[in-house]
Amino acid sequence: MVIQPTPLQECGRIGAGLGVHLLMKRDDLLPIAGGGSKLRKVLRILRMADRPFDALVTTGGTQSNHARVVAILAAQNGWRCRLVLHGDPNEAASPSGNLLLMLLAGAEVEIVEPDRIAEEMASAVSSLARAGARPLEIPGGGHSLAGALSYADAVAEAAEQLQGAVPDFIVHASGTGATQAGILAGCAAKGWMTRVIGVSVARRNPRGRSIVCTMKDQAADAIGVTVGDERVEFLDEWVGDGYEHASKDVLATIRSVATTEGIMLDPTYTGKAFLALRDLVQRGVIPSSSRVLFWHTGGLLNLISSRYATTGLLP
Repeated sequence: MVIQPTPLQECGRIGAGLGVHLLMKRDDLLPIAGGGSKLRKVLRILRMADRPFDALVTTGGTQSNHARVVAILAAQNGWRCRLVLHGDPNEAASPSGNLLLMLLAGAEVEIVEPDRIAEEMASAVSSLARAGARPLEIPGGGHSLAGALSYADAVAEAAEQLQGAVPDFIVHASGTGATQAGILAGCAAKGWMTRVIGVSVARRNPRGRSIVCTMKDQAADAIGVTVGDERVEFLDEWVGDGYEHASKDVLATIRSVATTEGIMLDPTYTGKAFLALRDLVQRGVIPSSSRVLFWHTGGLLNLISSRYATTGLLP
């Protein structure tokens, strides 16, 4: 699959209200059911695989965007797919959102306790190999050098669209850290001094920032640039109660962006990141009149499958 550049959309009404020039990179519109940043990562991982394969194995939560992308790409290519997921086993009885799409795509799904993931992943790879398949194991979330490099490539794509204008800030949701690492390396490759602010959706510091630093070094080395650790801004203030838990302020932010610009954020990833953007502008961390690029990494299926639809998302 060859993907075309995703839109770079000006958000004039929200930007005017905040006093900044706000642009949004719409990776939520990438061409796969549900969209989202994981498509860039998985395609790069598949291209960089060091051996032939005809089956995919990966892991994630029961509402994992990454696992959904892997399942759909496997179906598109006629490959077998085994997904070792963690979460509520009862979801399988009445699947929705990402889990529903995984199952519709024909993936073989097993839901296990988190401490059994490594064991069951190894078992899935072994069983596929015994059946005559050539399985490729993909890290959860696409957290790998290839995944990071996909976002160095994405910065080059955005640079073409910006036609010489350099953002002062890039703000995005940061999960496993490969997206932020790739954006940092991509900015360095373009010679941009843009501040890249990753808003954590789950991990706390210092661990979260340390993981981004490690992956950033790998990505920078791979493309021949240098990115100092001081460039890594990994903010954990908006994690709240953790992954897949959203505060009332996050839900209000989702409603506001949908009403004002017709753009859908989600409670797990982009809602937290956009709330952070607003707070940072209001505090003066992002000065007025700055050129701000918000990278929309997707999450629509997290929005429409989540419990927030009935417990606080709508006023």
